[in-house]
Amino acid sequence: MADEPQDDLQKKVEDAQAADEAKVESGLNAPDPDSDIQQLKDQLARCMADMQNMKRRAEEDKFRFIKFANAEMLKILLPIIDNFDRACQHLPKNLKADDWAKGVVSTHDELMKALGKLGVKRVPTVGEKLDPTRHDAMLSAPGEKDVILEELEPGYLYHDETIKPAKVKVGDGS
Repeated sequence: MADEPQDDLQKKVEDAQAADEAKVESGLNAPDPDSDIQQLKDQLARCMADMQNMKRRAEEDKFRFIKFANAEMLKILLPIIDNFDRACQHLPKNLKADDWAKGVVSTHDELMKALGKLGVKRVPTVGEKLDPTRHDAMLSAPGEKDVILEELEPGYLYHDETIKPAKVKVGDGS
């Protein structure tokens, strides 16, 4: 008795398969090989597009990571570069003709050129309009309103993004 429901199920499955085969033989619901091929082609095209998008996103993520890591390293090095700058700018007159001092200044110039090749630029300051994303106004003095009068400390851009704002003196409009 326990086998009767199972036998009924088996009979129903066989009947359904026979009905499907009869439809195929009669031409109703016959599989269309061209339609199957087109579906596979569409799936392949979608997979290819997904793969290209994934590769593009991976490259963009890699570039963003490298850019972020370089920016963090530059933030650590910029105070040292600023000190190197000040040392070269305030070189005593009696040492300017010294070969050793000329070598130090030349090394400084090469360092600044190398930073430029890496995408590091100084933030433009004197004569520019104050830009809060690129400048920190530390002092104000008589002069045209919000125009930078003096650079107190240089700022730097890395691929046109501010990594260190310039500290400046601006005009107060008086």
